[in-house]
Amino acid sequence: MKILLHIRSLRIGGSERQVVSLAKSIAGLGTEVHVATIAGGGPLERDLKDVPNVTVHTLGGKGRAGRLQYLFRLRSLIKSNRFDAVYGFLPTPNLALLVARTVRHRPLIAWGVRSSGLDLSQYGGRVKWTMRLEKWLSGLSDRVITNSQAALEEYRLKGYPHTKLTHIPNAIDIERFSPDQGASNSVRKELGIPGEAPLIGLFARIHPMKDHPTFLRAAKLLTENSPDVRFICAGGTSSEYSTYERRIKNNATELGLDSHVLWLGPRTDPERLMAACDITTLTSNSGEGFPNSVAESMACGTPCVVTDVGDAAAIVSVHGMAVPRTSPGKLAEAWKAVLDQDPDRKDRTSIEGRESIVDRYSSAAIAGEILDALSR
Repeated sequence: MKILLHIRSLRIGGSERQVVSLAKSIAGLGTEVHVATIAGGGPLERDLKDVPNVTVHTLGGKGRAGRLQYLFRLRSLIKSNRFDAVYGFLPTPNLALLVARTVRHRPLIAWGVRSSGLDLSQYGGRVKWTMRLEKWLSGLSDRVITNSQAALEEYRLKGYPHTKLTHIPNAIDIERFSPDQGASNSVRKELGIPGEAPLIGLFARIHPMKDHPTFLRAAKLLTENSPDVRFICAGGTSSEYSTYERRIKNNATELGLDSHVLWLGPRTDPERLMAACDITTLTSNSGEGFPNSVAESMACGTPCVVTDVGDAAAIVSVHGMAVPRTSPGKLAEAWKAVLDQDPDRKDRTSIEGRESIVDRYSSAAIAGEILDALSR
């Protein structure tokens, strides 16, 4: 079997890491995998270098003429390689893959839906138009694969063809994301955090849907009674949200959190940071499907406190805590409850949480489900 995975870029992000993980896992099953990006040179592209059975293509194209060139190159790639299936990640690649309908050896066309409950007021007109267009043209795809049960139910209600919808959760690289006994000391030393300070991590790009303001308000509440707690925020931002980034960092300063919160930007070693944390957290108010950082943290043996968005609560199950969205008080209380657990319970939560991820989301098992869905 020969398949194409298509995504905008291999910059650092949840969907991008999922493409890398799937490409490796599917290739490991003996399938020839091609990954096509619009923009090349992302840091995750290095993770696919020299991987057997995996080829990466950069299609390029800027401006109106560049977009037409990109579509022409995509069609040419599909035509010349005679793929059995093409699988898009996020709306723009999904729509672009419809060019596959124009080639003689037409592959199965699968769309990947990676979000649920998006608050479109947080996005510009282009995103809103693309989402509408994706809905209108969904009947032209052969499969619509959601990575969350929440999205499956939402997209059924939106009118996507029921017979084409299926749910397959994200795959987690359980070898990369695993407990690391040395991470706690090395990360604290690197970042200048006191060795005994409890550490809470937020792994999310800086975007309104991730709700950093709620995170910061909860951090303020927790540090009023636990001044030794430290927080790390790992994740980049795009230029269109630079004003928002400045605003939330100013908010942290106004709340007196500059000595408590470290802004790390995008990182290529999330597994090390996650393993070093006492808690990782998700504070999103909308838009989540299957939040990778939650499952990855649990695979590292780190408990999670999440807001009840997408499938986050289902992922943590009984091995963490879920609170209502935009509720800084309840979030701070949940953080405190986890930090106050006795050592034996913390160890059980760590071990059982990782086991639950291995049982449900291992890369090999999910890769097999994907291949089944992409087979005619």
